[in-house]
Amino acid sequence: MTTDSTSARTLIELATGYWRTQAIHAAAALGIADRLAGGPRNAADLAAELALQVDPVTRLLRFLVDLDVLTYDSAGGYSLTPVGELLRSDTADSLNALTILYGSEFYAAWGELLNALTTGISGFEKVFGRSLFDYLPAHSETASRYDATMAGGASFFARVPAAHAFPAQTTVVDVAGGTGGLLAEILRSDESLRGVLYDAQHVVGSAATERNLQPFGNRCQTVSGDFFARAPKGGDAYVLSRILHGFDDADCRRILGRIHEAARPGATLLVVERLLPPAGAAPSLAAGFDLHMLAVMGHGRERSRESYAELLAEEGFALDDARPLELDVHLLVARRL
Repeated sequence: MTTDSTSARTLIELATGYWRTQAIHAAAALGIADRLAGGPRNAADLAAELALQVDPVTRLLRFLVDLDVLTYDSAGGYSLTPVGELLRSDTADSLNALTILYGSEFYAAWGELLNALTTGISGFEKVFGRSLFDYLPAHSETASRYDATMAGGASFFARVPAAHAFPAQTTVVDVAGGTGGLLAEILRSDESLRGVLYDAQHVVGSAATERNLQPFGNRCQTVSGDFFARAPKGGDAYVLSRILHGFDDADCRRILGRIHEAARPGATLLVVERLLPPAGAAPSLAAGFDLHMLAVMGHGRERSRESYAELLAEEGFALDDARPLELDVHLLVARRL
């Protein structure tokens, strides 16, 4: 059989995908995008500033040009593309922390994907000896990077208030809301709204949380706790953003059950997740993230709209709508029965 060169090239590019992951990881870790923020620079200048040899730096920069992270001009200067701009650490839409996390701890976890497939134990737990959420409190640098990753990968936050009109005077409880990025967007949309950010103490007490929520003064409060044990009462609307996909169905029911206990009948529940598309539909980021949940979380998974509707119904919620945001993320709008 004659090998199809196009197919062979495609397979080689797939098999060497780790080249791309580690190249952009190295660029992020070295702060190359920050060093190019002021305009074009040549490889020798960058190498000198990084205290590295010119040759390996040149090899990295050349590959980053191929990846459309950088451009190269006739004077020997390298500049950032729009993709490269996202690697800067000093911008509101930075994906620098995400790139470093996905190229370090998460990369190591994916190296044990085969083990996860055969044993059901996450690659993360195999490598680091404990689950991700047990690991983070003991590793503050990784925890900060994880929080920044969750915030940086959430360009859809600003679209939530447009996708769902919150009635005036609504109290919004963001359950496991991280450092408050989404809640801040919601509160910014209407000065009559009030907010409660609910998460672990090391999260709600972080400097990033204070920065995000400080503009809202007494319109917003933080509450620490465990969402498996309880959820704050008194909310008109509850939010779960990219939380349920990290857990199996049994744990999802526990989380939803605590919210059902706290919420009044008729209260709104907003669930932000990627939805697995029907068979035969166009490719979606959800399929890759579904496998990522296995490699990193072990028991997590992406779900279809129908699967979420069933989970919600089991815990006393009716799913009314699923509204697309961006990056294959959807806003699921449900009611507490």
